[in-house]
Amino acid sequence: MKKARVGLIIDNKLQPWNIFDLIKKSYQSDTYEISCIIIQESDFKKRKSITEFCFKVISFFERKFVKRFINTEFFFKKYPINLFDIKKIYIKPIVSKSGFIHRFSKEDLKKIKEENLDILIRGGSGILRGDILTLCKNGIISFHHGDNNVNRGTPPGFWEVYNREKSTGFIIQILTEELDGGNVIFKGNLPTSFFYTLNMVRLYKKANVFMHLILEDIFKKNKIRLYPKRPYDKPLYLIPTIKHQIIYLFKTFLYILIKLVRKILRKKQKWNVAYQYSDDWRDISIRKSKIFKNPSNSFVADPFLYRHNEKDYCFVEEYDFLLNKGHISVYEINKLGEKYIGKALVENFHLSYPNVFDFNGEIYMIPESSAAKEIRLYKCLNFPLKWELETVLIPNVSAVDSNIFRLKNKWWILTNIDSSSSGEHCSELHAFYSDNLVSNEWKSHPMNPLIFDSLRARNAGIIFENDNMYRSYQIQGWDRYGEGVGVARIIELNENEYIEHKEFELSHHSFKGAFGTHTYNFKNGIRGSHPQDMYGQQMRPMAMSLSDETAINNVAAYISTLK
Repeated sequence: MKKARVGLIIDNKLQPWNIFDLIKKSYQSDTYEISCIIIQESDFKKRKSITEFCFKVISFFERKFVKRFINTEFFFKKYPINLFDIKKIYIKPIVSKSGFIHRFSKEDLKKIKEENLDILIRGGSGILRGDILTLCKNGIISFHHGDNNVNRGTPPGFWEVYNREKSTGFIIQILTEELDGGNVIFKGNLPTSFFYTLNMVRLYKKANVFMHLILEDIFKKNKIRLYPKRPYDKPLYLIPTIKHQIIYLFKTFLYILIKLVRKILRKKQKWNVAYQYSDDWRDISIRKSKIFKNPSNSFVADPFLYRHNEKDYCFVEEYDFLLNKGHISVYEINKLGEKYIGKALVENFHLSYPNVFDFNGEIYMIPESSAAKEIRLYKCLNFPLKWELETVLIPNVSAVDSNIFRLKNKWWILTNIDSSSSGEHCSELHAFYSDNLVSNEWKSHPMNPLIFDSLRARNAGIIFENDNMYRSYQIQGWDRYGEGVGVARIIELNENEYIEHKEFELSHHSFKGAFGTHTYNFKNGIRGSHPQDMYGQQMRPMAMSLSDETAINNVAAYISTLK
């Protein structure tokens, strides 16, 4: 198959990490290739203001501090593009007096046109104007490291931190004459980090992953999806003034101080599990819930419910502060309270989100095991404390909080993936499907990521109600994991599409002193367990004897013949 021809327009032969990485990713593609690199040689020298100089100094020292949390040094290095055997074309932009707008001569436009490019990637500076916008078959594709409905301008990733916004967006657009107002072909939102530098690095890493995937998609399907436009009603953001920089430094210093004081006082973030009994998951008053007592030196979180032999069990993550990792524990619960049963599953890596379910008379669990870079399926040998690894469903993936269920004769996994290897799992919801539960052949949904938004992508549980299925999701706050939860009804899920509708959202304010909530689950009772359900009690032994789907279908077929 002939590869699509892609051009890359940049400023010089030394490029930042994101451009260098983009070129490397192109070598992995069977669909497109970067066939030429167009270098703008400009004589224009823009004078740096004192404001820009001060901001550069702040950024430099912040990088030195932030590297304690994540390696960012690679990002700020310059890399020579001469390492790549790709044709170089040199052009000279006609620069406006402001230094921002770039136009090009007929001769330079001819040079580019002769390359017969399918698309051009803008990787350099300058606001491109004129005939260059329509020179290639699919136009010019460009990043904007910010949600263009919220933040147009510069610097990327700064104002979201300054304004303490919950999420930071990015778009991939086809350029038009409108500044940061091109035709959007992809957009995503990730949680805002607490430092500008860290926020920017994560933003660029995530955007790079999807620039590569979008190019693959364009040339495989020969189709470009356009997002609807809306009027922009925010200011055009610029380099922060000295005043803004001082305020930012003060906010950052205060944040670090609070973190330090909490550490000195050994104030650790602790989650709790709360529960209550109700016939309807909508008819719940959160404040009336019973709260688990946390074990010493640990906390419990991520509750999943399971009924076995007329008893109710709650499987939880138990996070051990001494070991700095979680394992799966189990409690027996009733209307009077909870009783600790023991450790259900322990590995040498972190475990959480113990999704317990049954199929064909067997009990299974899919815990969160991203530390092992696998989605694992465990089988119960002796309920509730003895489990063994059945199989690895999906290897080589950093995935958390997987919901698994059977729908229309297929098994589905909805999970949250860190596609950029930046430690961020809250923004992308992915789906995989298989004909069989115990299988190593799970197919990725063509719409992945189904949702790219840190305010509703991360799973917080799954609820089944008759023919309806609901996905609980987390709402991330600024520097706050699990600020709240919401519930969305899954309207359509098949091999080609995914549609969900938001039902409602819940806050954490029912619990005194709480800062957030991140998991919401409900388990229907079993018909026949209530003493007044006479017919249900008669039906239950028969229902429990149906060991598989074939047996169920045979009984249903027989019943349908009765008049």
